[in-house]
Amino acid sequence: MIDLGTRLARGEVIVLDGGSLRFPAYACGAATVKPGLSWVPAFNPSAKAERGMLSQVMSVQGAICREVRDVRLAMRSLVAYDPHDPWQVPMPFEGPALDRPIRVAFTKNTFEFDLHPAVEHALALARSALESAGYRVEEVEPPLLREAAALGARCLMSDALALTGPDVRKYGSATVNRIFDEYFRQFPPFEGVDYLKAMADRSRFVRAWAVFLAEYPLVLTPFLPRPIFTWNRDEEGAEGVREVLGSAIYSYAMNFMGLPAGIAQAHLADGQPVGVQIVGRRFREDLILDACEAVEARVGVMAERLWAKV
Repeated sequence: MIDLGTRLARGEVIVLDGGSLRFPAYACGAATVKPGLSWVPAFNPSAKAERGMLSQVMSVQGAICREVRDVRLAMRSLVAYDPHDPWQVPMPFEGPALDRPIRVAFTKNTFEFDLHPAVEHALALARSALESAGYRVEEVEPPLLREAAALGARCLMSDALALTGPDVRKYGSATVNRIFDEYFRQFPPFEGVDYLKAMADRSRFVRAWAVFLAEYPLVLTPFLPRPIFTWNRDEEGAEGVREVLGSAIYSYAMNFMGLPAGIAQAHLADGQPVGVQIVGRRFREDLILDACEAVEARVGVMAERLWAKV
């Protein structure tokens, strides 16, 4: 069986669904963009039931590739109208040109989690690369980020408990059940009307970010506060779950709000790739890819650097 890293190094494109694009790209030194809600059509004809509302809002399809230009090529093929997806909004792949220099908001805030020096260095390299490419990077805090992540995580667990919980209990191993128990403890699911209120409150975060992105079309952020965790970290009790899911604030906040976000590799620390995240306006994945490509042009194709060490 050929592992993911080998396939990426060979330049193969791997298509995933459910939003799980940035974690494997971050771990393997690859490039990706998580599309925003409605950009890429999704339809599973074998599904026995429709997904929960939050899963419909958060789940997207995209591509992981060795370098950004291949992500762009793959995404051009994926952005095509499909009447089976009631969420899709037919949009062109590229939007109108923006006034230059494009403003980029920059934050390295990891809230209650310590920022690893390797991630801090990757962010500094990415910022320098963008500035050299003509972007105007300004250190400024995006709105309501931590609050959106906290609410999104609890809403996600509400869906998981209600819709997949019985199957997890029935078919999941003892290890999987322990992990889910810890998920539900750290991110308590909402009950009854509280879930409806939380989902209604989602609009407040989406609106705040839409206004922010009108001023700053791109946002440079960490993806995780440290390089990727070990493969079985979430099996290691409360601290493991906290590191795997709890610290992924910049991941599930963007999923919850339906915003597009890309991974650009910026640093190689002790043989391990360290990426950054670039968030953009809805339907402007092209701007995200442009910025990711600017970073890649400065640091090189990380998958090639990793493959050279094998």
